[in-house]
Parts: sequence; C-alpha cells; structure tokens
Amino acid sequence: MRLLTQLGLFVSLFGPILFLLTVGLGADGVQIDLENQVTPNERATGWESLFDGQTLRGWMTSSDNDAWEVSDGTITICKPGSGGWLHTTRMFRDFELKVDFLVPEKGDSGIGLRTASAGNPMYLGLEIQILDSHGKSPNLNECGAVLEAIAPSQISVNKAVEWNTYRIRLVGDTLDVWLNDVQIHQGQKLDERGYEHHPQMPRPLKDRLPIGYIALQDVGHVVQFRNIKIKDLSPDPDPGGFNSLFNHKNLKSWESKGQGKWTVENGLLVGRDGPGHLYTSRQHPAVPSDFELRALVKVNRGGNGGIFFRAEQPLGNPDGLPSGFEAQIDNHDPKNFTGCIYNRAQARKLITRDEAWFDYRIWVGGYRIMTWINGEPMTEALLAEFSQGRIALQTHHSGNEITFCDIRIRPLSHDEIARQRRDPPLPPR
Repeated sequence: MRLLTQLGLFVSLFGPILFLLTVGLGADGVQIDLENQVTPNERATGWESLFDGQTLRGWMTSSDNDAWEVSDGTITICKPGSGGWLHTTRMFRDFELKVDFLVPEKGDSGIGLRTASAGNPMYLGLEIQILDSHGKSPNLNECGAVLEAIAPSQISVNKAVEWNTYRIRLVGDTLDVWLNDVQIHQGQKLDERGYEHHPQMPRPLKDRLPIGYIALQDVGHVVQFRNIKIKDLSPDPDPGGFNSLFNHKNLKSWESKGQGKWTVENGLLVGRDGPGHLYTSRQHPAVPSDFELRALVKVNRGGNGGIFFRAEQPLGNPDGLPSGFEAQIDNHDPKNFTGCIYNRAQARKLITRDEAWFDYRIWVGGYRIMTWINGEPMTEALLAEFSQGRIALQTHHSGNEITFCDIRIRPLSHDEIARQRRDPPLPPR
C-alpha cells in the first residue's frame, strides 16, 4: 500500500511533465504530437516526413480513397479490402525508409517499394511483407519477407496489436532491412529470385521497376501506420509536380495511327505489332514546349519502339513516321540504342535489357535536350529542328510488344531552363 501511495504521488507530480515530453508544446503553447515529426538530427541528415500525422497530403490511391483515414496520428485502413494500395505522389529510386506499423491478430498488409500506380504493384516492384507472424519460422510469405522472393533471416515482428518499426535501405540492386532493430536482410541482391503466386510464374527481382512509389497495402485487415520517414538517396530525385498523360483505364485523350494495336491491360498501356503510333490527342491538355517527361517502359525480346516529342503526324501520310524528335527504345541497334535521340544524338552506353523494366527521363528546355535511363545520364544535345508538338508512343514492327506505365510530364520553369544552360555539359563518352 505504501508503494502504491508513493507511485500515485510520483504520477501526480511528474505525470504532466512526462506527458509534455511525449506530446510537446508549440511556440504558442498548443500541444503538438511528436509522433510523425522529423527530429532536428534527422532533418540535418536528409530525412523528411512522408506523413504529417493529420492528412493524406502527398498520398493517393487508384482504389477507394475513403478506405483510408487519418486517425489519432496514424494512417488507418478503415474499410478493409477496398483500399488497394495507397502510394506517395512522388517516386523514389534509392532511399532509406522508416515506417511504424501495427498489425491485428491474423492481420496482413505490406509496404511497397518502387511500385507503380497500376498493374500489380507487389510484382512490378517489391513488397516487404507485414503479417501477424510472431513465433513462426521464416519463409517467403511471413513478416519481413520480400514477398515470394527472399525470406527474412529471422522473425522479429512483435505480437499482434503491438507497434513495430521497419527500417529499409534500397540502393541500386542492394536491399537491407531491419525489423525492430534486428537486421533481417543484409546486402540482398535483386537477382533471379522471385515469382508471382507460384514458382512456375517467375518474376525475377532484377527485371522489376528500378524506380517507383512507396506504397501501403490494404488486403482486408485494419492495419495502422505512423512515423513514415524517408531519406532520398536517388541521383535524380523526383521533384514532384508531374501530371499523368495516361489514366490507366482507357485510351481517352490518345489517338492511334498506323498498324499498331494499343490496349489497356491491368492498368498498363500495351502496344503490339506495327508500325504504329499513339499520339496525345489535340483535345488532350496541352503538352508544353519545355517539359520533363518520365515513363516506365518494357519491351519484349527483339522489341523496338520510341517516345516521340515535339512531334506531329507527317503531312500527306498520317499513318507514317511522326515528324519530331524520337527518344529511342531499342536494345539491339549498335548506333541508335535506348537513350539516344534517334539519328541526332548518340547515347553514352546501353544499360537496358529486353523483358526488363526501365525508366526513361526526357528533359526538353529550349534547344537543350537531355535523357537519362535508370537515373544515368545518356544524352545531352542542342537541337533546334522542332520547337513544339505532341507526344507519340511507337510500336515498331510485327511481333513487337512494348509496355508503358506512369507516363508523367511537368512543365519546366524559365529558371530551370536558365539554370541548365549554366550547368556544365555531360563529360565525354
């Protein structure tokens, strides 16, 4: 009884102080929840918060937006089974990520890395599994696994309805993961491992997206997330401000010309056979003359295609080759390979492969045109032949198959264009 009395006195005297240490006070004396805040030390070392603790600003979903809510400083699945994937509005290539999560008894979820906004994110990118796996043995589907690809070294998830913390580092083709301060993946390479539902359906990690969104998964359980923080280590950080040129549902605002067949399959844009081109329509929101375009692309074995820009249909032959610049997609042409501006500026080196996803970045400001593949600079040239026009996607020949996802564009400001003029050119090849 004496001990309880002393404990009660301690709480009555120091409880308010402990509460303020946890919650904090703003400059105006208003209480602030210190969860979801980047510490001064984190900020000084490049960390930023992806979740403000109050809204879903910076996040979006292609499913039911109302299935996700912010409650008590957490992102919570409030309509289990209808939220799909909630993903960031910016993409990340190389990064360190911290996420706290709480999974209920028998609960299931996941954290998507380098995911797309369509298709099947867990197999286009990576999923780090969230599961009520406490006390179980490691395998390809338990908590901590790279789903259906790499088992964790051990199970370190807490009991259900207890908070956990992931720390994930993904740089290039190397993955390290800690769960509750226990390293469960060390220097794992994105290699031939990985399948979709069954080993007879291989989805090699090395062929998946090299850049994409951070995503949270809803598979039908009330899972909570908080303290979502990231340090972007990408050589080409996504600045935000992009608008999508493709709605992942249909070919609205696009016009097909030539013999190519264009379809939308599971949210991906697929062009087959050819030759043929898919133009942004004249009713499409105007494509600016100066822009940055980023797209996720894959071609089949022996595939060939391109992204035309400042382009128009040729006079007298609307089904012919567009008049404009072409950012080439071809892994076999010894001169005009992926990353070049076709017949105008050669690329530095070939780094893409058939049947493997890559990302194309095209920067067009005034006469200066630059391209990057998977974050590596490929081409820089001054080209004045065309000054404006549309975007057109190409499928090149019979038997060809080319797939696009997340085709995004943003206008360039005058300051961005002027700044690039002052920057030194790419070093010689």
